[in-house]
Amino acid sequence: MNGSRPLWIAALLLVGAAGAFWGADSVPVALLSLASVAAAVALSGVARRVLGALLVVVGVVAAFAGHWLAIAGGALVVVSGALLVALGGRMPKIGMGGQKARAHDPETDMWRALERGDDPTDDTSRGSPSSNE
Repeated sequence: MNGSRPLWIAALLLVGAAGAFWGADSVPVALLSLASVAAAVALSGVARRVLGALLVVVGVVAAFAGHWLAIAGGALVVVSGALLVALGGRMPKIGMGGQKARAHDPETDMWRALERGDDPTDDTSRGSPSSNE
């Protein structure tokens, strides 16, 4: 299974839970569910698993609101939290996986030297961070 697929499933479950809580007039729990989406995407490893455990607890407590939408929202939060606990360590941290190290570009270095006020054709000014003193 693709490592990012469970993360997006957990995020979609939390968005669905937010909608259910909003419909049940449990606006604070709906906002908590939406904030949990951002946290689940931003965190990784142990922190993501701790978030998942907290979501399981919140989902169980929120399901006791009595309204059928709150029960459905609580179930969605519990499933999302369980997914984060079980697979959180294998899920990628979004934003970091696709970044590559920048290749050294001499032309860009010359433009940056000009921006600093250095002469890019002067070999002595390339090594120093500020040679215009």
